[in-house]
Amino acid sequence: MRISSLYNSDAMMAQLGVNGMRMSKLMEQMATQKRINVPSDDPVAATRLVQLNREQSAIKQYQNNISGLSGALASQEAHVSAMSNQLISLNDKLLAAANGTHSSEDMAGYGAELSSMLDSLVASMNAQNESGGYLFSGTKTDSKPVVWDQAAGKYVYEGNNGTRETTVANGVSVTENTNVVGAFSGSGNDLEMLNKLKALSDKMQDPTLPTSDYQDDLNEMLALSENSRDKVAALFTDLGGRQNRLTMLDDAHTDVSMANDKVASDLADTDWATTSINLQLFTNSVQITNKAYSMINQLSLFSML
Repeated sequence: MRISSLYNSDAMMAQLGVNGMRMSKLMEQMATQKRINVPSDDPVAATRLVQLNREQSAIKQYQNNISGLSGALASQEAHVSAMSNQLISLNDKLLAAANGTHSSEDMAGYGAELSSMLDSLVASMNAQNESGGYLFSGTKTDSKPVVWDQAAGKYVYEGNNGTRETTVANGVSVTENTNVVGAFSGSGNDLEMLNKLKALSDKMQDPTLPTSDYQDDLNEMLALSENSRDKVAALFTDLGGRQNRLTMLDDAHTDVSMANDKVASDLADTDWATTSINLQLFTNSVQITNKAYSMINQLSLFSML
């Protein structure tokens, strides 16, 4: 088989081109500190990196959802805690008023205090977030939940029982709102406790009524306030449970995210030691190829004659 000088030249140039491309790729990896700069560098690892990036994006969104939901639940928790304290104070005031030894003037004073406590409870139930949305109106966040119906002469609930869910993990949602109205209602959303407290307060402040006319109402109100207090305590426990669940999920997301970062780093980051050695090897190869090419080019049949 005859090997022409043109063949030798083409072969040498091809090898130089291959080694040059390899050196260029290694220098790019060292400059970017990434082993994979385009998918063709390692198709299998590049596919895995795409999956990891997608998972990291989802985790970041879940953590943002958790952060927002934690803030909303903390705000609700503060107002529910205030309601619990108000009900404790209300119960103490009812007990003080129910001993049967007070004058009409004393009872009128108690009635005024009960009216003030009622206003505080209604204000807590009508609490709003920083965006102006009502916390305890179900999904009707633009509607004040508890309003006084002048025509009917009672408090009515104008929210709904709908729930808002926030996704905090793959396939996991946590309820965002809290149904407070049930703690003050006998059936449905009738706000029985608030309306009976209003009626009792009005009676106690009426100087024409003897104190004996509303002793039974006082006893009934004591039972209703204790029932509301127990229900509010249950709401407080539920809110705490949701907060704890969010904390655990957030911690789990953080652990998974750190593990994903480690895997992504192992897949994509440049191994400096290996890359440096390979770069030196290809540099030597280019030098040897150049030297061999130079020596072959100096060969001639005429020099053998």
